Amino acid sequence: MRRSSVGGAALVVLVGLVGGCTQVEPDPERAGTVVVAVDADFGSLNAGTSQGRTAGSTLVRSLVQSGFVSVEEDGSPAFDTSFGTVEKVADAPLTVRYTIAETATWSDGVPVTPHDLVLEWAARSGMYDDVVPEVDAAGELTNGDALDAGVAFAATSAALVHVPQAPAVDGATVTLVYDAPVADWAVALDVNVPAHVLGTSVLGVEDPQEAAAAVTAAFAAEDKGALRSLSRAWRTATTAELLAEDATAAVTTGPYVVDRVVPGRTVELVRNEEYDGERPAAYDRVVLRTDLHPLDQVTALRDGEVDVIAPADTVDVLDALDDVEDVTTAAGGDATLQLQLQVAGGGAFDPAAYEGDAAKAAAVRTAFLATVPRDEVVESVASRLWPEAEPADALLPAVGPEAGEVDGPETDVAAAESALAAAGVSTPVVVRVLTNTADPVRLRVLDLLTEQAAEAGFAVRRYEPVGDVTADLRDATDAWDVALLPVPQADLGAAATAARWRTQGATNVTGWTSPATDAAVDALTTSLDTAARPEALDAVAATLADGAAVLSLVRQPVLVATREPDTETADRLPQVADVPPLALSRADLTSWWGWARSAS
Repeated sequence: MRRSSVGGAALVVLVGLVGGCTQVEPDPERAGTVVVAVDADFGSLNAGTSQGRTAGSTLVRSLVQSGFVSVEEDGSPAFDTSFGTVEKVADAPLTVRYTIAETATWSDGVPVTPHDLVLEWAARSGMYDDVVPEVDAAGELTNGDALDAGVAFAATSAALVHVPQAPAVDGATVTLVYDAPVADWAVALDVNVPAHVLGTSVLGVEDPQEAAAAVTAAFAAEDKGALRSLSRAWRTATTAELLAEDATAAVTTGPYVVDRVVPGRTVELVRNEEYDGERPAAYDRVVLRTDLHPLDQVTALRDGEVDVIAPADTVDVLDALDDVEDVTTAAGGDATLQLQLQVAGGGAFDPAAYEGDAAKAAAVRTAFLATVPRDEVVESVASRLWPEAEPADALLPAVGPEAGEVDGPETDVAAAESALAAAGVSTPVVVRVLTNTADPVRLRVLDLLTEQAAEAGFAVRRYEPVGDVTADLRDATDAWDVALLPVPQADLGAAATAARWRTQGATNVTGWTSPATDAAVDALTTSLDTAARPEALDAVAATLADGAAVLSLVRQPVLVATREPDTETADRLPQVADVPPLALSRADLTSWWGWARSAS
C-alpha cells in the first residue's frame, strides 16, 4: 500500500485483490452514469425545512439547485454570477439588491423571476405565519395539524426576520431593506421553491408567468385562503415520499435534476438540459445509493457497482479497502468534536454548586479542561483514521472549522489538581458526560478523559439518560455537566453563533452567560464588513476560552474512496477523479460536487 498527500488530504493508492473473489463485470452501458454510495438519506429539496436540512438532502440539493451564492467550507460566500449578482448597496439601513441573470432558468424551461425571491422572502421572514411551529428534540414539527389549518411556512430565518417589508421589484432586480444590521446578509436569501409551480399546482393558474405573479399577489393581498394552501404546499411538495410518486415535481435550477427517488435507497439525477450556467453537468446521470452499510459499500466499489463511496471512517473499512485493487482514498475532517460545559444545571461547573461563587466554578472548569488529553485523542483516536489529524483550536465550527481560533490549553494534570486544592474544592468532583457512546470515536474519547481526569480529582462518568441524547441536551440540562458532541456548520454562521453563545440564546443549552461574550457577539452579528468577520469571530472565541466554557478536540475523520480512472474502461465506466473527502456536516456541499461538474 502506497500513501501520498494531495491538497491536504491523505491519499492512499491501494493495491492487491481480495483472495478468491471474482470481479463482477460492470454494466457496459454505464459510461455516462456515476454511482455514489453514502450513508445519508434524502428527505426533501426544500432548504427551509428540517427534512431539507439533513445531510442527505443537502447533498442532493447542492447538485440540483444553483443560485446566487453558496457557502464554502470555511463559511465564506461563493457567488455564481452566471445566476445573478448580490450587492450591498447601503449600510444604514442595510439594503441588498439581487439581479437575476438571463441564464437563470428552472429545469422546466421557465426563467427564474423576482416572484421566486419574493416567495422565499415571504416564507422565511415569518411575516405571514399565524401558527407557531412546535418541534421536538430532533427539530421535527409536532403540531402538523395546526400548521395545516393555518398559514404556516414554519421556516423563519434569523436573517430575513429583519426584513419586515415586501421586497421592491424592478425588472430583474429585487431589493431587500433590513430593519437592523445582519452580518449574514450575503447568504440570507436565494431561490428555493419555484413560484410558478406553486401558482399552478395550488392556485390553478396555468401560464407560468401568470402563476408566479399570482403567488406574489396572494401575499400582497394577504389572502388567507390562498396563503394557507401555499404554505402547506411549500412545506411538503418536494419531500422524498412525494417525489417518489412524481419526480417531475422536482423543478430546480442546477446542472442536474431529480429523475427518480426510492426513499431510503436511491436518488437518481440526470443532466438538466435547461441549465445555462457556468458549471454544467459532467455526466449524463448521477445515482446516489443510500442503502449500503459501510463494508457493503467497499464490496460494491470492488465489484464495479459504484464509483465513489463515503463510508464511515473506521479501521474495519480501511482494512477492507486495503484488499481492493485500483482504488484511491482521501481522508479529511468533518464536524468538530467539542466539550461544552454546563454552567447552569446545578452540577460541577455551575456557580450554584459553590454557593454562588462564580470564581470557584470558573476555577473548576479551567482545571477540568486542563486534564483533557487532546494530543492523545488525536494520536490514538483520529490519526489512525486520518493521518493528518491535529488538535482543533477553533471554537466556532458552526461558522467553519477554522473560525474563532484560540490557543488551546496545555494538558497539565498536576496543575489541575493544585487548582482544585487552591480553590478549596472537595474531591472527587463528579462530572457527568452526555454523549453518544454508539460512536466509537466518542466512546474512546470518553475513556481517555475518564482515565486522565481521575488523576486530578475528577470522577468522570456517563450521565444517566432521561430521554434520548438529543432531547436531553436541550431538555435535561440538570442531568449532565459536559456535552461531548460534534458541531456541524450552519448556513447563517453569525446568527448560529449568537443563538448558541449569547445569554439566553435559542440554542444556548449550557446556560453560558458573560457580558464580554454578549458584547463580542453583538459586534459580530451587526458587522456588515465580511473582511472583518475573522477578527470578530476571534473576539467571541477569546471570551469563551477565557471563561473555560468550551474546548474543541479534533474534527471527526471522514473518508471517500474512488475507483481510479482507467482509459481501458472509458467506454464502459465513468472516469472519476479528484473527489475530495465528504464532510456531511457542512451546510452546503456545492463545492464538493465540483468533480461532477464541467467548466463551461
